[in-house]
Amino acid sequence: MSSSLTSQRYSNSSQNPPVVPNASEMLDIAKYSYSFQSREILQRVVLGEQQRLREEQALWRFGAAVIGTCFGLGDGFQLTDLFLGMASSTIAVTAHEVLSNEDRQFLERCQLLWLVGNHSPIELSQRLGQARSRILIYDPSWQTPIIFNHHQGIRGEHLVPLGNAGNYAPGFADQASIEVLNRYFGADDLNILKAQLYPQADNTISISSVLPISPGDALSSDHFARSFLSNSQAVKIAVNNDSYIGYKVPIPAQSDF
Repeated sequence: MSSSLTSQRYSNSSQNPPVVPNASEMLDIAKYSYSFQSREILQRVVLGEQQRLREEQALWRFGAAVIGTCFGLGDGFQLTDLFLGMASSTIAVTAHEVLSNEDRQFLERCQLLWLVGNHSPIELSQRLGQARSRILIYDPSWQTPIIFNHHQGIRGEHLVPLGNAGNYAPGFADQASIEVLNRYFGADDLNILKAQLYPQADNTISISSVLPISPGDALSSDHFARSFLSNSQAVKIAVNNDSYIGYKVPIPAQSDF
């Protein structure tokens, strides 16, 4: 389903307003659904992998000590030492734009680089600024309304469409990443994560502004406004020389974006 904005020009009829498919359900999702919990996943998996590497290293050192005793050798190379001190710094580095080579190696080893790499929620917040609100937009060529994050930052304003993490988070399409997630999350928890909102970064739209408008202005401009106005703030979205009507809701307090 394409999320490219198309011109909203409809003949307004107050007698028989059209029905928007799943409008109420999508409003509830926008108002109450969690965004993808990248930081929580990072913390649980990184700390778990750190412990697993410690245990593997202890077994390796025990084996190396036995071999060394038999052959008169000292301790062998400590191959995993590089990674054992990195879990805390890896979690902290998500607040920074650039990963060190050591952190990148650790995340690659843990199959977690997708959580902080290009087009991840963390990277988008760093590049486009924090999401300020969620905005629903509907076009009759779409099957349902689409939820967008409205980002504001030094690069300007952007709308980023949101979908289910199970469909758009790269880790759920990679078998090695899934194997790592399965070590630390049960099936029910993974299903919850897959249902959380995840940015479709490839469809990001650069916009000029988002300004609130009155319900009356929304009704006169958007034939579908009645499906949204009772539970949202109507806004006018300026894109180049055109404008579109959307419906803004706050990001839930418990959600990162």
